[in-house]
Amino acid sequence: MTSSLTELDLATGDTALVCGALRGALNVEVVADGISISRLPGWTRAQYGDDLMIGRASSESSGVRLVFSTSASWVELDMTFTRVSLEFLGFPVRPAAVSLTTEGGHEETLFFEEGSVLQIRPTQPPVAVPGSPSRVRFELPPTDADQTVEIWLPHNSSIRLHRLRADAELKPVAPTGPRWIHYGSSISQASEADTPLGVWPVIAARQLGLDLLNLGLGGSAQLDPFAARSIRDEPASLITLKLGINVVNGATFRTRTFGPAVHGFLDTIREGQPETPIVVIAPIFCPAHEDNPGPTLVENATARGSDIPRRPNDGQLTLREIRRTLASIVEARSVSDPNLYFLDGLELFGADDAKYLPDDLHPDNTGYKLMGERFTAIARREPWLSV
Repeated sequence: MTSSLTELDLATGDTALVCGALRGALNVEVVADGISISRLPGWTRAQYGDDLMIGRASSESSGVRLVFSTSASWVELDMTFTRVSLEFLGFPVRPAAVSLTTEGGHEETLFFEEGSVLQIRPTQPPVAVPGSPSRVRFELPPTDADQTVEIWLPHNSSIRLHRLRADAELKPVAPTGPRWIHYGSSISQASEADTPLGVWPVIAARQLGLDLLNLGLGGSAQLDPFAARSIRDEPASLITLKLGINVVNGATFRTRTFGPAVHGFLDTIREGQPETPIVVIAPIFCPAHEDNPGPTLVENATARGSDIPRRPNDGQLTLREIRRTLASIVEARSVSDPNLYFLDGLELFGADDAKYLPDDLHPDNTGYKLMGERFTAIARREPWLSV
C-alpha cells in the first residue's frame, strides 16, 4: 500500500482532483471557503433568476458522487450542509446523508444534524440560519490493491465542500457505462428516500450499470427551455423525461399550452441528439390529482387537489389528461422518430402502491425502491439501451 497522503484544501481553488472525480453534476463553483456544486450548468442561473425552488433543488446533490481509485484505508471530507425546513407544511428538517460504496459491495451511510438550515416560510422571505461544518469520515475495507470508491453526496441538502483527505493517493476514475440523463420532479430527486442510494434513478442506474446525471429537480420539471438546452448539449446514451406532476401541482399549463410545450422541449433536445433514445415517462399515481387539477393544497402534511371549480372546456389539467396527452404526442412523433418511446408512470407506481405515499404525493423509501426496481426490469426488456 502506498503511503502517499492526499490532503486538499479546496478554498485555494485547486479543484482539478474533485472535478475529475465528480459525476452527476454540471457546475462546480469556487466560493470563499471551498466549492459548491450544482446539477444544472452555471449559465442557467441567469435564466431561472431568483427562483428559490429550482435554485435550491439544483444545488442539492441527488445522484451526485465522487469516484476515486485508491488503496487508502480511510477518506475524510469536510463540508457544510444546508438543509431545508418546511415546518409550516408539516415537513421538519431531515438529517443530511452521505453514502459510500465500493466495487467489492461495501455500502455505508452517515447522517448529520449539524450545518446551516434554510427556513422556508409561507408569507415571508426564507431565512438562512448558519451552522457549523461536518467531518465526513469513512473507513474503507482493507485491500491489497486499488479499489474503486464512490462517495454519494446528499440527495436532500446542498453542500459546500472545504477539504478532502485520505491516507493514500486518490485518483479520479473515468466514467464507465452508458450515460443516462434523467429529467423529472421532486419524485425523481427523491429527497424523502432514506439515503442517497435510495433515490430511484440511482437504484436503477446502479443495477443497469449506467452513468447517471439526475436532473430530478424538486418543484420543477416545468418544461423550462434552459433545461432542454442543458440536456441537448450533454452527450447521452439514454434520456428519460418524467413529465407532468408539477404541471398539475402548480397549474402552470392548460390543455392549449401543455402539448406545444412538450413538443418544443423534445424539438430542442433533438437539435443536439437526433438519435439518442428518449423515453417520455408519464406521472405516477397521485390520489390528489388523478381527477382534480391543481394548484396543489397542502393540509396537515397531505396534498390535495385545488378547490377551484371546473367549467366545461376550461383547460385545467389532471393526471389522467396529462397521461393521455403524453401518450398521444409520443405516438404521433414516433412515426418519424423511431427512438422516441412512452412509459406510463403507473407501471412504476400505481394505485395499489398508494400506501407508500405518506403525503399522498411523494413516495417513501419503500416506494422509491419499488420504482427503481420496476424501472430496471422494464429497461432490461425494452430496446432503449440497445439502439
